[in-house]
Amino acid sequence: MKKRLILVPLLCVSLGLDLSAQFGYRHTNTELRDLIRKSKLDELLIPILKEHGIECWVTLTRDPCDDMTNVIWERDIQLDPIVEYIGGEEVKVPAAFIFTIAGERTAIVAEGDAKPVEETGIYRKVLRYTYNREKGHSEFLEKLGTTLREINPRTIGLNFSEDEGVADGLSFGMKIMFDRAVGPELATRVVSAERVVVSLWNRKVAAEVQLLEKSSRKSAEITVEALRMVKPGSTTARGIFDFIRKRVEEEGMGPGWQEWWCPTVSVSTFRLGRPPSDKVIERGDLIVINSGFLLEGHMSDLNKAAYVLREGEKEPPELIKRMFDTCFEATQAAVAKIRPGATGYEVDLAAREVVKKAGFPEYPHATGHTTGVWVHGLGVILGPPWKAYGEKIHMKIHENDIYAVEPSLRAYSEEHGGNIGMHFQEMVIVEKNGARYLTAPMTELILIK
Repeated sequence: MKKRLILVPLLCVSLGLDLSAQFGYRHTNTELRDLIRKSKLDELLIPILKEHGIECWVTLTRDPCDDMTNVIWERDIQLDPIVEYIGGEEVKVPAAFIFTIAGERTAIVAEGDAKPVEETGIYRKVLRYTYNREKGHSEFLEKLGTTLREINPRTIGLNFSEDEGVADGLSFGMKIMFDRAVGPELATRVVSAERVVVSLWNRKVAAEVQLLEKSSRKSAEITVEALRMVKPGSTTARGIFDFIRKRVEEEGMGPGWQEWWCPTVSVSTFRLGRPPSDKVIERGDLIVINSGFLLEGHMSDLNKAAYVLREGEKEPPELIKRMFDTCFEATQAAVAKIRPGATGYEVDLAAREVVKKAGFPEYPHATGHTTGVWVHGLGVILGPPWKAYGEKIHMKIHENDIYAVEPSLRAYSEEHGGNIGMHFQEMVIVEKNGARYLTAPMTELILIK
């Protein structure tokens, strides 16, 4: 077992795999991380619990190694990914983190895990228990059962979910331990805390909004800068990619997804999910760049588009103008529908209708998604009623959610010898009366002379 734990990172290095694109609060500087998660718990959690009818939310976790004496395992892996949001990222043996609708916050942790949990300042009560080879988990179970019987909540939210992996952190073994600790009566009050986890993860506080505004602004500036330096006949798609990556590094940011295809540089045809090509950019080419950059554990997701004018041209061909105008109108229609209480389906329908009425084929993806700590976040999908999206399209949009809105178009062009694509993507935050762009939206196609 020890050899496997050591060899995994060595294998990644030997294969040249990038481990630098790290997401989440553990990869935010400590002071900022503490500010963000304290703000989220102080400002958002009780309203979220009330909204979803959960009187008591319990997160149960432990390090997969589950051994206080093991010093080989790097302590950044937990069975439940939500623990870094609630100050439990340092625990090693079974622990419980309890939040109630009345504002009680209790952590039940082993003596050896108590200090870092107390130092977070999150919990009003930290109950310590003795964990050793003689007692094992028995004292933990006693304290967990006693605490929950005293609270006596009508509903207990645990982290299990069919649809959201991040909300499915409760292991089968920990659930068995929970049932044994609380007894059959309280065990019947258990419900999924999926909506609590998703809501807490998605809704942003002021510090997060500032990070995402900065990340999206820098993303837009660097991408436009890269397009402005294109020289027809010599600049390649890979050259644009390398320029952007260098500038991102200079700004102290990192790639928002796998480094070998972030950003995505598409020249006339889409190359989503592929590394940059060595294609030389020629006059008449349409360039679409999808860029997402990581700043203090939070990331942007934006697109910019440009057309390379042919000799003698002063504007793009009619087809490309129509594609841009339609994509712009679809984006505007979607953003106009984004407001608290709307559903993802309603937003998608507004954008999709614009595309269909303009005579273009329906795009094969959702109109948008949440973003923030992950480039594709949790919860609401701005999408059509396709089986893969399930109930997420019917979930309600909430204030302080942040979405990437991205309708796209495909069309056949004889001039380009095949299909060409136009793909918008803008980031918006949901406010009380509607959506606000995080950075100035693309209102006209960039023209390269």
